[in-house]
Amino acid sequence: MKQISKIGITKKVIKKTTFRKDHFKGMCVYAGIDVHKKSWFITLYVEKIFIKSFTVSPPSSEKLISYLTEHYPGGEYHVVYEAGFSGYSLYDDLTAVGIDCKVVSPADVPMGNKNKKFKTDKNDSKNLAQQLKSESLYGIHVPDPIIREYRALVRLRNKLVKDRTRIKNYTKSNLMFFGKEIKDEEGKAKKSWSKEFYRLLSEVNYNTDEGKKVMERQINMIKYLDGQVKEVDKEIEALSKLPRFKEDVEILTSVPGIGILSAMVLLVEIGDFSRFYDTGQLKSYVGIIPNEHSSGEKEVKTEIT
Repeated sequence: MKQISKIGITKKVIKKTTFRKDHFKGMCVYAGIDVHKKSWFITLYVEKIFIKSFTVSPPSSEKLISYLTEHYPGGEYHVVYEAGFSGYSLYDDLTAVGIDCKVVSPADVPMGNKNKKFKTDKNDSKNLAQQLKSESLYGIHVPDPIIREYRALVRLRNKLVKDRTRIKNYTKSNLMFFGKEIKDEEGKAKKSWSKEFYRLLSEVNYNTDEGKKVMERQINMIKYLDGQVKEVDKEIEALSKLPRFKEDVEILTSVPGIGILSAMVLLVEIGDFSRFYDTGQLKSYVGIIPNEHSSGEKEVKTEIT
């Protein structure tokens, strides 16, 4: 018993002397962050030793930076968090002050059976910190802030087109529900969403003013979204003429089937093509390789990833 108590005392003394505030120079401090909207759950390791888990609420990169520099001065800070709704602002703030930061895909984080069954913020942040210190995590490509804003413009167009399609489909289902048909003077069905189709659509008779107003609002929303898509298209075309994109756009549009819009989508979503070692890696990133579940003589390939 005396030997055991002596060992316990020795461990406590070593721990206290190792982590005095003036002893962190050259030591690696690892922080795994489970990011949420209203709070961050953070787990810290110094070298291979677990230190603590705590919550930062409301979340703030300034608070985190101050905490690390105040409690672990001189340390080599390494931080990791999963990509998601929070974007890259935390990454920007940390790297701006020289802190190594990785943003990882949730699908690429190794997770044991225990973590899967007991999934908590604490376990998630602890697992991230453990994987970071064992160097088993690979950060995703983080585009520069300018590209992110160009990407947002391209994605806005995609969202507007989806909204327009959704309202068009609702308008057609509305006509079908009330037994209305759009036909020309000869009784033939008109091609959808032509100028003549819009005119006939506005002349559909309803029994009440409310029924007619519903259709008018739908037509107005579709026309508004049409205008928004055209404006965004002009902005994307203007972007394609910037020195940053002009040469690459000319090369891509020389390929049959690729226009300015498709070229800009490729350039802002993929970014620097040279970061891929080969076409296989590029196809994997884009998701145009099939899922596969094969074992022994059995080979099963399904839809693309």
